[in-house]
Amino acid sequence: MIKNKTITVFGATGKVGGHFVQMALKQGYILKVLIRDENKFSHSENPNVKIIVGSATNSKNVEEAIQGSDIVVSLLGNVGDSTIMYEAHNAILDVAKKQETIPRCLMISSIGFGGTSWLIKQLLKYKFIGKKGYNDYEKADKRIREEKEVSFVLVRPSALTDKDGKGTYKAIKKPKGGTFFKPISRADVAKFFLDAVEETKWDGNTGVLLGGK
Repeated sequence: MIKNKTITVFGATGKVGGHFVQMALKQGYILKVLIRDENKFSHSENPNVKIIVGSATNSKNVEEAIQGSDIVVSLLGNVGDSTIMYEAHNAILDVAKKQETIPRCLMISSIGFGGTSWLIKQLLKYKFIGKKGYNDYEKADKRIREEKEVSFVLVRPSALTDKDGKGTYKAIKKPKGGTFFKPISRADVAKFFLDAVEETKWDGNTGVLLGGK
């Protein structure tokens, strides 16, 4: 484990983010979390957590959250009719590259973006999140892939479930034709992100496909 490292977490009150925060604190990491509503965060009293109340689309809030951190983990997602993915990830990357020491950035997207699955693309676009939400995710995915100055990992999980985590996952950089990805629990997505904090083998990858095992 990388000791004495500070992780900034975006999306800490979400379902994947909640798992990640719990796992990271258990491992002894120091966290900075940017959240809109402190009442939705269940680790407010933990001395290893610094809370910044604000928005991931506000550059000043993002700067406060990232400043002094070694690693940034973004587990953000659009909720309801919101479309924050591009604006938030653009702000995160722009702020990160201005730091004296640029933090590694681990960022979530989804299978179906970046040309990964035509079928999932159609389901996302016309059934699950709609054209507006899809276009926002796709724009954010592209923004991350094209980043040149920040060391990043872009992660595209398959269908997410709320089942108990197994502590395992299937992660592939360049899948071969016909590769099938099982649904994955949100807890196991969080486990992948924590593992990626501790090792750098995924750095610079423009789309790790992640599924259940």
